[in-house]
Amino acid sequence: MQIHFEFELEEQLLTAITSGVWQSHEDSAVMCKTIGEVAVRHQRERVMWLDDTTGRSPTVLESHMSGEAAADAFRGVALAYVPRYAMNPELRQRIDFLAAVAKNRGLRGQICLEEEDARQWLYSLPSSYFAMCDF
Repeated sequence: MQIHFEFELEEQLLTAITSGVWQSHEDSAVMCKTIGEVAVRHQRERVMWLDDTTGRSPTVLESHMSGEAAADAFRGVALAYVPRYAMNPELRQRIDFLAAVAKNRGLRGQICLEEEDARQWLYSLPSSYFAMCDF
């Protein structure tokens, strides 16, 4: 795996920045698990994931498996995912499918194209939102 992590803690928010070369759904699973574990360790219910990874587009199956990994890793967390890489129509379709799979499995998340939109969405969530999450 060639993925690098950087984390920033704010009062109520964990910002995770990933970079490097994405190669497979296994990289997605490791990224989700690592970020989820850091959020739990630092007791952050709001996570903004800024993704600067490069690589090929995931296959449909890889998108499905990555969505399942995201749902498992981010239980009890609100996730705003911000792709900061070039997005072509095929890649956007795969990312949207990944998000649909994750949401169907309980992920509370949002894809945002701008960091400020992600931050606003996360901070707009009432505290009661987290009480409804499955832990």
